[in-house]
Amino acid sequence: MNKYQQKFDKGVEELRAGNLDKSLSIFNALVKAEPTIGDYWSERGVVYFHLGKKKESLANMDEAVRLQPKKPYRYSSRAYIRGHFKLTQEAIADYEKCIELDPEDAVAQNNLGMLQEQLGYKKEAKKRFGIADDLMEEPKGNTDLGIQGEPLEARNIQKEINEAKKNQSIWSELKSLASKQGRDSFGKFVKSGFKKT
Repeated sequence: MNKYQQKFDKGVEELRAGNLDKSLSIFNALVKAEPTIGDYWSERGVVYFHLGKKKESLANMDEAVRLQPKKPYRYSSRAYIRGHFKLTQEAIADYEKCIELDPEDAVAQNNLGMLQEQLGYKKEAKKRFGIADDLMEEPKGNTDLGIQGEPLEARNIQKEINEAKKNQSIWSELKSLASKQGRDSFGKFVKSGFKKT
Protein backbone atom coordinates (compact mmCIF):
# COMPACT_ATOMS: atom_id res chain seq x y z
CA MET A 1 0.00 0.00 0.00
CA ASN A 2 1.23 3.47 -0.91
CA LYS A 3 2.27 5.31 2.23
CA TYR A 4 -0.08 8.12 1.26
CA GLN A 5 -3.12 5.88 0.75
CA GLN A 6 -4.35 6.40 4.32
CA LYS A 7 -4.20 10.17 3.86
CA PHE A 8 -5.98 9.88 0.53
CA ASP A 9 -8.75 7.79 2.13
CA LYS A 10 -9.06 10.36 4.94
CA GLY A 11 -9.35 13.16 2.38
CA VAL A 12 -12.10 11.24 0.61
CA GLU A 13 -13.85 10.61 3.93
CA GLU A 14 -13.76 14.33 4.81
CA LEU A 15 -15.08 15.20 1.34
CA ARG A 16 -17.98 12.78 1.71
CA ALA A 17 -18.74 14.19 5.15
CA GLY A 18 -18.86 17.70 3.70
CA ASN A 19 -15.75 18.83 5.60
CA LEU A 20 -14.39 20.61 2.57
CA ASP A 21 -11.69 22.66 4.30
CA LYS A 22 -10.23 19.55 5.96
CA SER A 23 -10.43 17.60 2.72
CA LEU A 24 -8.76 20.42 0.79
CA SER A 25 -5.95 20.59 3.33
CA ILE A 26 -5.31 16.86 2.97
CA PHE A 27 -5.33 16.95 -0.84
CA ASN A 28 -3.10 20.04 -0.85
CA ALA A 29 -0.54 18.08 1.20
CA LEU A 30 -0.85 15.04 -1.07
CA VAL A 31 -0.39 17.07 -4.26
CA LYS A 32 2.66 18.73 -2.72
CA ALA A 33 4.13 15.38 -1.63
CA GLU A 34 3.37 13.49 -4.85
CA PRO A 35 2.57 15.93 -7.66
CA THR A 36 2.49 13.24 -10.35
CA ILE A 37 -0.51 11.33 -8.97
CA GLY A 38 -3.62 12.12 -11.04
CA ASP A 39 -6.05 10.93 -8.36
CA TYR A 40 -4.82 13.61 -5.94
CA TRP A 41 -5.35 16.37 -8.49
CA SER A 42 -8.73 15.01 -9.49
CA GLU A 43 -10.01 14.75 -5.93
CA ARG A 44 -8.74 18.21 -5.11
CA GLY A 45 -10.58 19.41 -8.20
CA VAL A 46 -13.77 17.83 -6.84
CA VAL A 47 -13.27 19.64 -3.51
CA TYR A 48 -12.81 22.95 -5.33
CA PHE A 49 -15.92 22.14 -7.37
CA HIS A 50 -17.95 21.78 -4.17
CA LEU A 51 -16.46 25.03 -2.90
CA GLY A 52 -17.72 26.73 -6.07
CA LYS A 53 -14.20 27.60 -7.20
CA LYS A 54 -14.48 27.12 -10.94
CA LYS A 55 -10.97 28.20 -11.94
CA GLU A 56 -9.24 26.05 -9.32
CA SER A 57 -11.50 23.05 -9.95
CA LEU A 58 -10.88 23.07 -13.69
CA ALA A 59 -7.14 23.70 -13.29
CA ASN A 60 -6.88 20.58 -11.11
CA MET A 61 -8.94 18.54 -13.55
CA ASP A 62 -6.72 19.77 -16.40
CA GLU A 63 -3.65 18.57 -14.51
CA ALA A 64 -5.24 15.18 -13.82
CA VAL A 65 -5.93 14.83 -17.57
CA ARG A 66 -2.36 15.91 -18.39
CA LEU A 67 -0.96 13.30 -16.00
CA GLN A 68 -3.23 10.50 -17.24
CA PRO A 69 -4.23 11.30 -20.84
CA LYS A 70 -5.16 7.69 -21.62
CA LYS A 71 -7.58 7.31 -18.69
CA PRO A 72 -11.16 7.83 -19.93
CA TYR A 73 -12.42 8.72 -16.46
CA ARG A 74 -10.23 11.82 -16.38
CA TYR A 75 -12.13 13.24 -19.36
CA SER A 76 -15.58 12.28 -18.10
CA SER A 77 -14.86 13.84 -14.70
CA ARG A 78 -13.69 17.09 -16.25
CA ALA A 79 -16.65 17.00 -18.66
CA TYR A 80 -19.07 16.71 -15.77
CA ILE A 81 -17.56 19.74 -14.06
CA ARG A 82 -17.31 21.72 -17.30
CA GLY A 83 -20.97 20.97 -17.96
CA HIS A 84 -21.92 22.23 -14.51
CA PHE A 85 -20.10 25.49 -15.17
CA LYS A 86 -21.92 25.90 -18.52
CA LEU A 87 -18.84 25.13 -20.61
CA THR A 88 -21.01 22.93 -22.79
CA GLN A 89 -18.83 22.70 -25.90
CA GLU A 90 -15.76 21.86 -23.80
CA ALA A 91 -17.77 19.27 -21.87
CA ILE A 92 -18.94 17.69 -25.12
CA ALA A 93 -15.33 17.50 -26.35
CA ASP A 94 -14.31 15.75 -23.13
CA TYR A 95 -17.15 13.22 -23.30
CA GLU A 96 -16.23 12.54 -26.93
CA LYS A 97 -12.60 11.89 -25.90
CA CYS A 98 -13.75 9.62 -23.08
CA ILE A 99 -15.90 7.66 -25.54
CA GLU A 100 -13.03 7.50 -28.03
CA LEU A 101 -10.93 5.84 -25.29
CA ASP A 102 -13.80 3.68 -24.00
CA PRO A 103 -16.77 3.41 -26.40
CA GLU A 104 -18.61 1.19 -23.92
CA ASP A 105 -18.85 3.83 -21.18
CA ALA A 106 -22.63 4.06 -20.88
CA VAL A 107 -22.56 7.05 -18.52
CA ALA A 108 -20.40 9.11 -20.87
CA GLN A 109 -22.64 8.16 -23.81
CA ASN A 110 -25.74 9.21 -21.85
CA ASN A 111 -24.22 12.43 -20.51
CA LEU A 112 -23.02 13.41 -23.97
CA GLY A 113 -26.58 12.87 -25.18
CA MET A 114 -27.90 15.12 -22.42
CA LEU A 115 -25.58 17.94 -23.48
CA GLN A 116 -26.44 17.46 -27.15
CA GLU A 117 -30.13 17.60 -26.25
CA GLN A 118 -29.57 20.88 -24.36
CA LEU A 119 -28.07 22.36 -27.53
CA GLY A 120 -30.99 21.16 -29.63
CA TYR A 121 -29.16 18.32 -31.38
CA LYS A 122 -32.08 15.94 -30.94
CA LYS A 123 -30.98 13.36 -33.52
CA GLU A 124 -27.46 13.08 -32.09
CA ALA A 125 -28.82 12.96 -28.53
CA LYS A 126 -31.28 10.21 -29.41
CA LYS A 127 -28.44 8.18 -30.90
CA ARG A 128 -26.35 8.57 -27.72
CA PHE A 129 -29.30 7.60 -25.51
CA GLY A 130 -29.83 4.51 -27.64
CA ILE A 131 -26.19 3.51 -27.31
CA ALA A 132 -26.31 4.11 -23.56
CA ASP A 133 -29.49 2.00 -23.26
CA ASP A 134 -27.87 -0.85 -25.16
CA LEU A 135 -24.75 -0.69 -23.01
CA MET A 136 -26.79 -0.57 -19.81
CA GLU A 137 -28.52 -3.79 -20.78
CA GLU A 138 -25.17 -5.58 -20.60
CA PRO A 139 -22.46 -3.76 -18.62
CA LYS A 140 -19.06 -4.06 -20.29
CA GLY A 141 -17.27 -0.71 -20.16
CA ASN A 142 -13.66 -0.38 -19.07
CA THR A 143 -14.18 2.79 -17.06
CA ASP A 144 -15.80 3.31 -13.74
CA LEU A 145 -19.49 4.17 -13.71
CA GLY A 146 -21.95 6.02 -11.54
CA ILE A 147 -21.20 9.72 -11.20
CA GLN A 148 -24.85 10.62 -10.88
CA GLY A 149 -27.56 9.76 -8.47
CA GLU A 150 -26.68 9.78 -4.81
CA PRO A 151 -27.69 13.02 -3.10
CA LEU A 152 -24.81 14.06 -0.84
CA GLU A 153 -23.79 17.40 0.57
CA ALA A 154 -20.35 16.79 -0.91
CA ARG A 155 -19.55 13.96 -3.28
CA ASN A 156 -16.46 11.97 -4.00
CA ILE A 157 -17.04 11.19 -7.63
CA GLN A 158 -14.04 8.86 -7.94
CA LYS A 159 -15.14 6.72 -4.96
CA GLU A 160 -18.75 6.61 -6.13
CA ILE A 161 -17.66 5.41 -9.52
CA ASN A 162 -15.44 2.75 -7.98
CA GLU A 163 -18.33 1.55 -5.81
CA ALA A 164 -20.66 1.45 -8.81
CA LYS A 165 -18.36 -1.08 -10.46
CA LYS A 166 -19.06 -3.46 -7.59
CA ASN A 167 -22.75 -2.73 -7.35
CA GLN A 168 -24.58 -3.69 -10.52
CA SER A 169 -27.84 -2.22 -9.21
CA ILE A 170 -26.54 1.08 -10.54
CA TRP A 171 -27.82 -0.03 -13.93
CA SER A 172 -31.42 0.46 -12.86
CA GLU A 173 -30.61 3.99 -11.69
CA LEU A 174 -28.70 4.87 -14.82
CA LYS A 175 -31.36 3.37 -17.05
CA SER A 176 -33.87 5.82 -15.60
CA LEU A 177 -31.78 8.62 -17.13
CA ALA A 178 -32.68 7.34 -20.57
CA SER A 179 -36.22 8.65 -20.16
CA LYS A 180 -36.98 12.34 -20.60
CA GLN A 181 -38.36 12.43 -17.05
CA GLY A 182 -35.17 10.86 -15.70
CA ARG A 183 -32.94 13.31 -17.56
CA ASP A 184 -35.06 16.25 -16.41
CA SER A 185 -34.83 15.01 -12.82
CA PHE A 186 -31.07 14.57 -13.12
CA GLY A 187 -30.73 18.04 -14.64
CA LYS A 188 -32.52 19.55 -11.65
CA PHE A 189 -30.30 17.51 -9.33
CA VAL A 190 -27.13 18.85 -11.00
CA LYS A 191 -28.44 22.43 -10.95
CA SER A 192 -29.16 22.12 -7.23
CA GLY A 193 -25.50 21.38 -6.57
CA PHE A 194 -25.98 17.65 -5.95
CA LYS A 195 -28.57 18.16 -3.23
CA LYS A 196 -31.84 16.32 -3.09
CA THR A 197 -34.70 18.79 -3.14
